[in-house]
Amino acid sequence: MTTRRVFASTVLGLIIVLSGCGGGAATEIDATTKDFSFNPTSWEVAAGETITINLTNDGAVEHEWVLLQPGVTISSEADLPDTEEELLADFVYWEEEVGAGESKTETFVAPVAGEYQIICAIPSHFDAGMKGTLTVVAEG
Repeated sequence: MTTRRVFASTVLGLIIVLSGCGGGAATEIDATTKDFSFNPTSWEVAAGETITINLTNDGAVEHEWVLLQPGVTISSEADLPDTEEELLADFVYWEEEVGAGESKTETFVAPVAGEYQIICAIPSHFDAGMKGTLTVVAEG
């Protein structure tokens, strides 16, 4: 085989291998909060993976990034329980707060495959528009 053919075969093989390594699911996501929105409003991760989330608050007040439990969705804040204990026990899969002008990097383990609602559970924030979606795709 000529050197040119060996090189071409090597490059083609590398392209094939690397194309199989792609995929839309991330293990690191960025979320920016602002008064009163998330940017972006949707994320995609792989089930069971440890996810690093970089939270930035570009707003003037504290915000939360709350991942609701499987099967839990709300359409207004009236759907939320009255106490934080009930909220954490019955609604929240994972959550983190970030103060105005601050940033945090945290980790959580992605739940099973499905579509999950993201909210800011601070009073009046969800109804003002702070909602999003986390899509969890099956591994493999």
